[in-house]
Amino acid sequence: MVIGKIPFFLILFLSLTTPLVTPRLIWIARSRKTIGVMGFEGRGTAGEQIPLTYSNLYYEVGGTRVWLTGPPGLGYREGDPVPVRYLRADARVDNLIGLWGDILVYGGIPELFLLIFFLHPKVVPWGSGLLLTLKSPYIRLWSIHPNL
Repeated sequence: MVIGKIPFFLILFLSLTTPLVTPRLIWIARSRKTIGVMGFEGRGTAGEQIPLTYSNLYYEVGGTRVWLTGPPGLGYREGDPVPVRYLRADARVDNLIGLWGDILVYGGIPELFLLIFFLHPKVVPWGSGLLLTLKSPYIRLWSIHPNL
């Protein structure tokens, strides 16, 4: 079966993105908003060479104080209110990095490579398609226009 460049890369993009984004969207839809309090900025090391910072904050649910380790560099001082989303024991800071940071890293790197492959004219030239087969090689370059 011959498939064009755009549909092929769109299918790849959706097959990489959907499993990462869908569970987080469901979590956001089910979670509740509350206001937490910035406790302190913690410091640690990664392999003794790279200094790391992380935010320690807490929020209260039903009279119980729940501590949360948030992303670094939130820009809050001790005692400042911080928006939080929680679902049972799982909580996140309610901002872009808190909700989507891990997905942007884990999904963004493969998507960046996919975008480079899509845009680079020598990987799959414009006007070409891909021949998908059930035997090796499973994907081959196929010229849609015979004059190219």
